[in-house]
Amino acid sequence: MKFRVGLLAGVCVIGFFGVNASNAADISPPPPPPQYVEVVDEQPSCFYARADVGGSFHQRPTITKQAGGAFTNATDERVANHAFVEAGAGCRVVENMRIEVTGGYRFKASLTEAFGGIDADLETYTGFLNAFWDITNYNGFTPYIGGGVGFAHHRLTGMTLPVGSTDGSRTAFAYNIGAGISYDITDNLMLDVAYRYVDLGYARSKGATPMTVDNLNSHEIKVGMRYHFGQW
Repeated sequence: MKFRVGLLAGVCVIGFFGVNASNAADISPPPPPPQYVEVVDEQPSCFYARADVGGSFHQRPTITKQAGGAFTNATDERVANHAFVEAGAGCRVVENMRIEVTGGYRFKASLTEAFGGIDADLETYTGFLNAFWDITNYNGFTPYIGGGVGFAHHRLTGMTLPVGSTDGSRTAFAYNIGAGISYDITDNLMLDVAYRYVDLGYARSKGATPMTVDNLNSHEIKVGMRYHFGQW
């Protein structure tokens, strides 16, 4: 009797472990952990466009007149203050540095001297290649410094004095240096206010007794907008 009970128990134990072993063999291994693919955001465009308006406040130029084969300097010569417009495009080449190309037009300004010996108008077209260093961003405000080189195409028109001078044009080397500050209106749109010193070279009339207007230097204040094609 005891032998039968023990045999039956052994069969049950073997059957139990056998069934569990069979079930364990039927269970699939756990799935591998999910693979996470890092999504890399596309880099924003470095390009931006700008447009500005401003005022140009000229220093006293040097005007040389020719008469009878002799050259004389004008007395208390002046270039009237005038407005200008400018537009261009640029690229932020690194985080704090921008390079841009601009073209501008300076509206006609009268040329005069103390004794009425000069009567003409000066208008100027400019082109500059500029570089700017954005210092840092303080709660949306970014001060910067920069400068550029380029050309100034001057046109002397409406020449009535000095006698013997006629309208003429001349292209000269030009450069500028300055500083400004921009404010982030949105992630892409910025308000820009700047000061710059500009050397526009010289202008010259034509005719039998041409006139040369040298040291065309001015202090300029400009206000504009910059739109960046991408979030910074």
